[in-house]
Amino acid sequence: MDPESSEGVVAQIDGGPAEPGIDLREAAQFLKGIGLFDDAFYAAVYPDVVAVGADPFEHFFLHGYKEGRKPNAIFDPLWYLAQNPDVASSEQQPLLHYAKFGEPEGLRPSPYFQPSFYREKYAIPASESPLGHYLKNRLGPFSPIPEFDAEYYLQTYQDVAAAGVDPFEHFLFHGYKEGRNPSAEFDTKFYLQRYFKGKTDQNPLLHYLEHRHEEGIYPVPPESEATIPAEIKRFTKPSPSFEELRPMPSTAKPRAKVLAYYLTQFHAFPENDKWWGTGFTEWTNIARGVPRFKDHYQPRIPRDLGFYSLADVETMRRQAKLAKAGGVHGFVYYYYWFNGKRLLEKPLEQFLKARDIDMPFCLMWANENWTRRWDGMEGEVLISQDYLSDDDSRLLGDFNRHFKDPRYIRIQGRPLLMIYRPRLIPDTANVIARWREIFAKKFREDPIIVMSQSFDDFDPGPNGLDGAIEFPPHKITKFTPLRTAEHKILDDTFSGQIYSYDDVAKYSLEEPTPSFPLIKTAVPSWDNDARRQGTGLVIQGSTPQKYEAWLAALVEQAQKTPFFGEPIVCINAWNEWCEGAYLEPDLHFGSAYLNATARAVTGLTRDLSSPKILLVGHDAFPSGAQHLLLSIGKVLRSNFNFEVEFLLLSGGAMEHDYQAVAPLTVLKQPSEVRSALNHFKEKGFTAAIANTSVSGVAVKFLTKIGLRVVSLIHELPRILKEKNLEETAREALMRADKVVFASEFVRDKLMDALEIEPDADRFLIRAQGSYKQMVHDAAGAAAVRKELGLAPSDRLVLGVGYADLRKGFDLFLQLRNQIQYDGGDVHFAWVGGVDPVLREWLDQEISRAEASGAFHMLGFRSDMQAIFSASDAFALTSREDPFPTVALEALSVGVPVVSFAESGGIPGFLVGEGVGAVVPYCDVAAMSRAIARYLAYPPSATEQSRMVELVAAKFDFMEYVRDLVRLAVPKLPTVSVAVPNYNYAQCLPERLGTIFDQNHPVEEVIVLDDCSSDDSVNVIMKVAEERQRDLTLVLNEQNSGSVFAQWTKAAEMARGEFLWIAEADDLSEPSFLSSLLGLMKTDPSIAFGFTDSKSIDGEGAHVYESYKPYFASVEPGALSRTEVFDGPDFARRYLSVKNLILNVSSVLWRRDALLRALEACRRDLTDLRMAGDWRIYLECLAAPGAKIAYVADPLNVHRRHAASVTHSLKAQKHVDEIAAMHDAARTRFGLDDRGVSSQAVYLAEVTAQLMGAPLEAARAKKPKAAQA
Repeated sequence: MDPESSEGVVAQIDGGPAEPGIDLREAAQFLKGIGLFDDAFYAAVYPDVVAVGADPFEHFFLHGYKEGRKPNAIFDPLWYLAQNPDVASSEQQPLLHYAKFGEPEGLRPSPYFQPSFYREKYAIPASESPLGHYLKNRLGPFSPIPEFDAEYYLQTYQDVAAAGVDPFEHFLFHGYKEGRNPSAEFDTKFYLQRYFKGKTDQNPLLHYLEHRHEEGIYPVPPESEATIPAEIKRFTKPSPSFEELRPMPSTAKPRAKVLAYYLTQFHAFPENDKWWGTGFTEWTNIARGVPRFKDHYQPRIPRDLGFYSLADVETMRRQAKLAKAGGVHGFVYYYYWFNGKRLLEKPLEQFLKARDIDMPFCLMWANENWTRRWDGMEGEVLISQDYLSDDDSRLLGDFNRHFKDPRYIRIQGRPLLMIYRPRLIPDTANVIARWREIFAKKFREDPIIVMSQSFDDFDPGPNGLDGAIEFPPHKITKFTPLRTAEHKILDDTFSGQIYSYDDVAKYSLEEPTPSFPLIKTAVPSWDNDARRQGTGLVIQGSTPQKYEAWLAALVEQAQKTPFFGEPIVCINAWNEWCEGAYLEPDLHFGSAYLNATARAVTGLTRDLSSPKILLVGHDAFPSGAQHLLLSIGKVLRSNFNFEVEFLLLSGGAMEHDYQAVAPLTVLKQPSEVRSALNHFKEKGFTAAIANTSVSGVAVKFLTKIGLRVVSLIHELPRILKEKNLEETAREALMRADKVVFASEFVRDKLMDALEIEPDADRFLIRAQGSYKQMVHDAAGAAAVRKELGLAPSDRLVLGVGYADLRKGFDLFLQLRNQIQYDGGDVHFAWVGGVDPVLREWLDQEISRAEASGAFHMLGFRSDMQAIFSASDAFALTSREDPFPTVALEALSVGVPVVSFAESGGIPGFLVGEGVGAVVPYCDVAAMSRAIARYLAYPPSATEQSRMVELVAAKFDFMEYVRDLVRLAVPKLPTVSVAVPNYNYAQCLPERLGTIFDQNHPVEEVIVLDDCSSDDSVNVIMKVAEERQRDLTLVLNEQNSGSVFAQWTKAAEMARGEFLWIAEADDLSEPSFLSSLLGLMKTDPSIAFGFTDSKSIDGEGAHVYESYKPYFASVEPGALSRTEVFDGPDFARRYLSVKNLILNVSSVLWRRDALLRALEACRRDLTDLRMAGDWRIYLECLAAPGAKIAYVADPLNVHRRHAASVTHSLKAQKHVDEIAAMHDAARTRFGLDDRGVSSQAVYLAEVTAQLMGAPLEAARAKKPKAAQA
């Protein structure tokens, strides 16, 4: 039937009723035009219509929809009418209603399409139908509903993508039966098993969509429903706390000696073969551990060292290396002796022979009977301890054999010997006394003999011992509550005991200090289920962070209460795998506990609230974008001290390069993106930098989970279309918080191609800068030219990149044939890999070119500075290249660049700056002429200098990364650190370490050396290299004679909002900056802040734990709590009589406030030798509205030398300066009579102390009160 024959046309398509009055021709034109009616679909699905010669559209429009026939694969007319009864009652044509009214209102055409979601997700303009767009593109990565992720489906199931079928349709009819998931958030196999008992007669996703609001309906296994298999699966893969090993910096100074108990059970020996079965080792038990309750961490599987054997001494070498990297000072080897019979002796004996293993050690005699039980209680005795007095000499002689090893741990020259259960020794005290006599007379030793606090035996005194060590869970769990009833038990036969790790750590730290010497002990975790199988003891809830906090607190306690003069802490244990007490790396946590040990022992405990940045890349292929991301990571780590990690969507050759900079995660398949990003969210990452449009697949998930995202866009439209990445790029552009384009050219081309409106607030232009610092290398250039066989008159034209069509490698080959230069031979060289497909096409041409001797395929090279320096011109033959760094690298060594117009951002830059040359797009002849001109008339020295200066000024990579930081963490306060130094070489490694290890990222570190005569400069450079940190070193050719001149220089050089003048001989806690910034960052009226200080002497020994006693000499309880003060009030109370800010290293300045104060005090500071800092503090606080912040924790460590500048000043000068500060305080702030009197008393005391004047005479000189 021809639409023109229809009768009763009374209205146009844009209005009127649906039935009579519709112009079928216009209706057909409209609905087909927007893609909602598909003739071919209708004819194929309903052949009966074609068979009778009916027009498909007319049949559907007038009759078919009433019969439930569909106009396309999605629209369901009967469903639409049922969902919208008003449309049915008014007898409107449903498809026409949907197109005109329903779709704009968000009405759905069927359960399988959600138009409002689709329009928003894919930025469909109002003039286009979302359903029409989907029907036209449904074979691609377009999702009709939020619950089906087409991109995920095609990437995960490559066979479906290769087949070129509709992914949604495939899943609905076939995919679910094959166990395929519609998205990363829906587990088809789980759903089918849980709700259909494995049957596939219903589609699980459709069932879920219909019933998801009902109780008990889940798309994936709910985390709250733990099962033993699920827990095993969870605990045998990396957790959010997983870490690779991060060795303790060599310059970091341990605050205590950490000793770890060491079990030598991990090897087979005859007695165990007899008692437990051939081949038995501790690993035999480890396989028996299973989760008995929810969150029960079992099984525990070793990682880096594997299921090792201690019969191999190489294992012990690797253990010692790991332990040292983790801050462990030494091992406490369990020693087994039974009436002269040794067990488990082989590892220890081979260790004694291997003197190259640099690991201090001592012994703990495990003096229990060996029984069939693992808890020390008496059961079937396999080999007994009989404590025969005749054995004493042999036993002590064997101890002494170990004492002779130079690695044996001694304290005050005495070997340290531990006994596990001394009370089992009959007549313990007399036996120990007898031992001491034997040790003294026969071996001339006086060991420190200590006991473990276990089995209710806690006091070493009655046993005649020198002290004790803790051995948790012994003792501690006796005083902490059982928590078994609080846990969801999964094994009905479980009868073990569950304690809380938090309770255990809390009791350990709060336990009163005993009267006898005690070494406190932390346990990483404890769980002996592998031995006891459901009847053991579990200390539940350990994490690396909790363990680190416990150990760090024990280290601090050990410093305050040293053991025989040394701060020592023990760890139970290094390798008690079957008791869940170990530091060795495992599958679930990696080296996290080892890293936590290193941080705790050095005081480098991290602030978990400090910003962490995730760097997302698409792969590790050695190309420009990948090198850029790697370089961003390097700068964030080395210059700003950010904690960063890399996430790559796939791997490649550069994986090791990434791993050398920061922890790396490489996804095995695209479906892992969501779970990986959730993992980073749980680890505390707050921001991400996603490099390239390809990473857009991660951007949508990053923004969903609340991370702030900066997306770096480098690609142009052609490659996006070629790689089918247009929608991925759209995700990156539309969802990121900030989008950074390499150039306006890139932005404009993408906006046009993707039909996206510009967003001036979110879309920013920032060229990535030159991450390779290159300078002209004459010697390197000569070597390259010699390698290539170039004569002095020959010229070299260079091309760099992955040789494919996009980079214009074929045009580079043509260029060689067209160049005309009469001054000598012209050589062409290409650096980079070659696309194998292009290589196949151009193989003969490449071979001919190479045969000429003047064409060189150099492959990947590491000596790019030399290659650029050897070149005479750089040919940028790219057809499409956003803003290639290689062009900047060429300019940075003075090599002119020639490029094609309209190929990317570089041509506009060259034209705008008047450097290089730009020729018409892909005009090889024009490029050859431009290059020939440069070969005949090279740039002058002045022109080359301008190129170099231009790159340095406009493409500073540090500035580029600094801008990215501001975009990723916009509220992050910027801090510069200045280190004034004069002859403190011996202090600099530790001082710089405490700066590098601050929790808060720093903007820059400036070291100002005031013409030191010691080895300071070399030390500074060595420490920076070892720590892989960049700093600015400013060297004075002659000593300035004024510390305040150095302060001024630092304040003028610094770029941060805040400035920390960290004197070279002082130290600080990692939380120094973050604690002060917490008070200062939101209140610009705070001129400066400071913290309380500890003090140490010149050798680093502790002197004072706090300056609060000194503060109290001015006012009882002064500065006892953290507070922000009004500036004048603080000055009157705490700076008018004495300077209570005893060390400038404890101060964080707001830089502009310091600059103003330095300028105001400039004349005074020329005369002040002792009180200049006091004068500056007063000046800062005198500014209108000024405030001062104070943190009561002693986060600064002030080193007080025996003969400091203060002590060596002439007495009169000292007194005069104090008097001058008193006068300044009275003048600027006004003091009452009490304040003036206090000044007079203090001045009299100082005068009497320094000059020997009678106290009464000095007090008589009382100044007058100034008016406020």
